[in-house]
Amino acid sequence: MSAFAAPKPRRRLLDGEAWLGLAFVVPIVILMGGLVFGPVIATLWDSLHRIDPMRPGTPFIGLAHYRDLMMDPNVRQAWLNTLAYVVIAVVLETVGGLAAALLLNEVKTGRRWLLAATILPWALPPVVNAIVWLWIYNPSSGLLNNLLKMVGLIQENHVWFNDHAMALFLVAIVHVWRMLPLTTVILLAALQSIPAELYEAARLDGAGPVRAFRMVTLPLISGGLAIALSQSTVFAFNLFDEAWILAGSSLDTRTIVAQVYMSAFQNMRFSYGMALSVLVMIASLVVSLVYVTRVYRETRYD
Repeated sequence: MSAFAAPKPRRRLLDGEAWLGLAFVVPIVILMGGLVFGPVIATLWDSLHRIDPMRPGTPFIGLAHYRDLMMDPNVRQAWLNTLAYVVIAVVLETVGGLAAALLLNEVKTGRRWLLAATILPWALPPVVNAIVWLWIYNPSSGLLNNLLKMVGLIQENHVWFNDHAMALFLVAIVHVWRMLPLTTVILLAALQSIPAELYEAARLDGAGPVRAFRMVTLPLISGGLAIALSQSTVFAFNLFDEAWILAGSSLDTRTIVAQVYMSAFQNMRFSYGMALSVLVMIASLVVSLVYVTRVYRETRYD
């Protein structure tokens, strides 16, 4: 054997498969840069200027818009409304979606038809869903008033959107009706990935249905739950169609996205609306980061 080992061949930086993967990734990066990152940077830059068609010039004003947003009572109310929508939507979609997924998981025949019927509200455009519910909430001829009078809960027609808390809840219900099917599908996929042998082992150990759900089901669908919670929160943060169609620009039900629209396109304060949209984007990213981190921790293998 030679005293001097033969030099190892120098490893190429990129082999053929790596170049192929890079060729697939580069167009996506360019597309994302042009359609996502570019507009985000432009919006952030414009939010630091005064862009107002009623006033000449676009001077640099720094963080003045962000300071004004902190003092704006309409923006503050829109944030509070949006927070209420997020809490109601996340709770109802998670609980309702998990219950629906558990029921669908137990169905052996006709599951595809039940699943198709469940997905229908999510498949319809949000404007269509909101218009249907606008008829349901109609104070004179709406289905809700008529049903409540039939069962004797009310004696005369009720104007549902006169009360602030009730209006928030009813708008949130319309959003939940549209988005709950997506949560159901996500959790149903997570449930179907659990091996049946684990439930048999739990029964042999004396675990009842509640304990099996707590010890087997919940830990194994935690990743799916995190994904469902993430999409529920982000979609609730960006709620617009339902609130706008059901109650218009009313401050009692106005969402933060509706406030962005009103600031930028109705009040013609473009850079002010851009600054608010940046804050909405940051809030959504922070929430998404929390959930994505949770999913990573639950799904990684040491």
